[in-house]
This record gives sequence, C-alpha cells and structure tokens, in this order.
Amino acid sequence: MHTTASDGRLSPTEVVQAAAERGLEAIAITDHDVLSGIAEAQSAASPDLEVIPGVELTARWEGRRSIHVLGYFLDIGNAALQTALRRAEDLMAQHVDAVLDEIGQAGGKLRREDLDRYRHRYAGGAALVLGMLEHGVLRGAPPGTGFRLLRLAALEPRAYGVAQAVRLIHDAGGVASLAHPSRITRGEPLLSADALRPLVACGFDAIEAWQWIPGGWGSDHYRAIAQELDVMVSGGSDDHGKRNAKGQMRLGAQQVGIEVLEALRSRAQQLRADGLRTSQ
Repeated sequence: MHTTASDGRLSPTEVVQAAAERGLEAIAITDHDVLSGIAEAQSAASPDLEVIPGVELTARWEGRRSIHVLGYFLDIGNAALQTALRRAEDLMAQHVDAVLDEIGQAGGKLRREDLDRYRHRYAGGAALVLGMLEHGVLRGAPPGTGFRLLRLAALEPRAYGVAQAVRLIHDAGGVASLAHPSRITRGEPLLSADALRPLVACGFDAIEAWQWIPGGWGSDHYRAIAQELDVMVSGGSDDHGKRNAKGQMRLGAQQVGIEVLEALRSRAQQLRADGLRTSQ
C-alpha cells in the first residue's frame, strides 16, 4: 500500500480505514524510499488490522536501470536504513537543482516550489517532467533542448544498488522481496527463472507472485518461478488510492493468503535472530 507520504492519494489514516472497510486482516505500508507514513497508519489501525512496516526501495541495477525492492517487518528506527534514505533524498535534491539550473540556462522558468503539487515522496524526475510540460518549458525551449532536458530529468541518481538495498532491509530486521517482476522488462510480463536468477542472487528472500496483473493471471507463473529459485513469495494490490471509471480501487482486490504473511514473518524473525547471534 502507498500513501500520501510518497505517491499515494490517500493519507495513511485513510488507507487504514479503507482496508478495514474491506475486511482485510493485514496490510503493509510500503511507500517509495520513505518511512514517514508508517507511524500514522499503525496508530490509526484497530487491533483487528495489522499494519506491517515496510518500504519500496528504488535501487540501481545494470547501469541506470531501476529495480524496486520491497522490505517488510522493518525496524523503522534502524540508523543505517534512515541514513541511506536521507542520502537518497539528498542526491535527488541535488539532481533536481541541477536540472532546474539547466532549465534556467535554456530560458525556461521552473522553480522547486512548482514541483510540490505533484504526488511523490519528494521531487524527482517525474515531477520535473510534469513541471516542464505544465509550465511551457518544453514549448519554449530552443530546438533540440527540450529532449535534452527530458533525458537529463530522467537520469535520476540512486543511493544504493540492488544488493545494497537488500542488505539494508536485512540489517533493519526485514525480509526483502522483488517487486512486480512482470514490470521489469517491458513487453515481457512473464519472465523466466533464468532471467530473474541474477537478481534473486542479490539476496532476495522472496519474489512478488501476487501483483497487479489484471485478473491475477501471472500469479501461478511466479509462484512456480519462486519454487524453482528456492525463494518465498509475497504479493499485494500495490494500491495507490487511484480509482477506475467505476470508482473502484485496487485495495483489497489482490488478496494473499495469511500463510504467505506468516512465512514472511517467520523469515524476518529468523534473520533478526541470526543478526543477534552474529553481533554477539
């Protein structure tokens, strides 16, 4: 689940209320590269709804490709994780400032304050692109400059690679799952075990089997892939609060059995126990 702490449309409290209305037993708050929505969600939840502290880290893979790394059952007070997230935000702020400077040199007008209206964890490449479109930067740019600015905006810095992201999650007492493998390679929603093996070798505990493929038709495929790669599975609706033409949200539409949750919980407990033994 995503909240207004990153790119969701519902506040953490509203997410919890919507989950309760649908009779869910557990949800995970996994905002992009921030932890700031978790405390509010946990405070708003009744004893009947477990709110699992999580995150979705945007990690570097094979040059400038991005892979999303889900973390569940995190210690959100973990100093190393908090430091890494602050560094990610600082790097992105430097990137935004550099692109805004290039826009100004090209004769365009776009300010950091103009980017605050877009839903994001903090201003980044997507906000820059939207800002350039809505403020006429691209229309007024000299020939060839608009495309260069778009490419520059898209070259977002990453504070951690995939293996580093997995390690951060483990060190914070959590389990790491590969998010929505159906979206990793454009045009190839059902990746093979061989295609995913190098990623899973970075230390993932699970891959997301139940994900937002319409109708859930890819779930059996990724459950089989997980078994072949000897990892667990996770899953969920990846809800951002957006409603379709019928007024429906994804929330609660991609239900996952409680046994999946308990397996991930057991893995997190095992990782924490192993970490304590290592530190002694």
